[in-house]
Amino acid sequence: MSAKPQTAQEHVEIPGICFIRQREGERRCTLSAGHHGDHRHFYSGPLTHGFRAGTSWPRRGGETQAD
Repeated sequence: MSAKPQTAQEHVEIPGICFIRQREGERRCTLSAGHHGDHRHFYSGPLTHGFRAGTSWPRRGGETQAD
């Protein structure tokens, strides 16, 4: 018999990505929502040996999701 764990609805987290747009361009952060530190876009930057280096930019005050 399997019991479904009970979780209070206000504590449920749905995984997603951080939707903060880089002010200087059109890139959006591709880290998980609520991450700490700088924003990062892994699918941009120069191609080196078949891999993208990615780009990063600092977190700024007043940012909101889906900015």
